[in-house]
Amino acid sequence: MSHADPSKAQPGIEDVAARLLGAGLSDAERAETCEATLKQLMGYLIEREGWVADEFAALARSLGAY
Repeated sequence: MSHADPSKAQPGIEDVAARLLGAGLSDAERAETCEATLKQLMGYLIEREGWVADEFAALARSLGAY
């Protein structure tokens, strides 16, 4: 597993959050957009970082979702 510095992700996270808040979406639309964004991010990570698929599957199983 990679040992990334979470602080390096903060500017990107803040940018996404600001765009979602500033988009004038309803709560339901914002939730739907967040879910779609997370799915795209997971797809990107799984494609480029194979270990993410294993970690995600293990997490999903532990939560009873897979």
